[in-house]
Amino acid sequence: MQRIAREHYTYSFDKDVPAIAEIESGDRLTLETHDSSTGRIKRREDLDYYLSVRKTRESNPACGPVIVRGAMPGDGLNVRIEEIKLVAPGILRFTPGFGILNDAADFPAIVMVDVQDDTLVLDNGIRLPARPMVGVVGTALPDRVVYTADPDINGSNMDCNSIAEGTVVHLPVWVPGALFGLGDVHASMGDAESTGGAIEISADVTVQIDVVKDAGWQKVWWETDASWITYGHGETLEIATREAVADMSGLLSRQLDVPFHEGFMLISAYGDVRIGQAANCGLDVTSWVEFPKVARE
Repeated sequence: MQRIAREHYTYSFDKDVPAIAEIESGDRLTLETHDSSTGRIKRREDLDYYLSVRKTRESNPACGPVIVRGAMPGDGLNVRIEEIKLVAPGILRFTPGFGILNDAADFPAIVMVDVQDDTLVLDNGIRLPARPMVGVVGTALPDRVVYTADPDINGSNMDCNSIAEGTVVHLPVWVPGALFGLGDVHASMGDAESTGGAIEISADVTVQIDVVKDAGWQKVWWETDASWITYGHGETLEIATREAVADMSGLLSRQLDVPFHEGFMLISAYGDVRIGQAANCGLDVTSWVEFPKVARE
């Protein structure tokens, strides 16, 4: 099994960024990911320096890109997230002007987080259960660059809590080799990521990647053992939610062999529409729809 070191990362999904590894369909690999600050905050005292040097397009680095041999435009990648191993310290911070309550304070603030088994120990004395998830996962597009700070049709910064251990993310392939990347792990993130950041942390993420020939997917979707999930993004929550609901309506139509409008009705009956990221931080809002795996009699 290949292991890709933490120093190999990118801030964009870009067909012109050279790959740092190649794998075969069916291979397992471990990606060592940086936190969203690219490892520049190790203690509270590092925050001011980080804020002085940070660049808008240099956040949420993804480990990669990785070529998946045999993956061609029109195919898909099944990416099974087998393990997320957190690497302390974690960082929870607030920057004035960012977040749903962007005026909550007029000064930057930070809490450092240690990991003890399955518990997150904050340096303010609070303890929380660990809830690891992956914020960024995607492939390159043929016609434009997608920064790892942004969500798009290729995935990238989706920030949806259901992308966790055991989840299979289905990614469209747009360019030869796919140019896969993954990063922006959170030790825990509340839905909506209210401040624009969660408990940001480095991690070692083990995945298995399989090529699905002629998948024809135009958007990212994913599944757990129990549920199907679709996602949307847009300038407003309404736009993002409409996209996620439309995609789930189509997915249910295909999976359950019902008309599109009945798929829509099923979401209203039993689907959960949730916010991914809506933090008023200059990025598109993300939304996701989860529906339990059922079958027709």
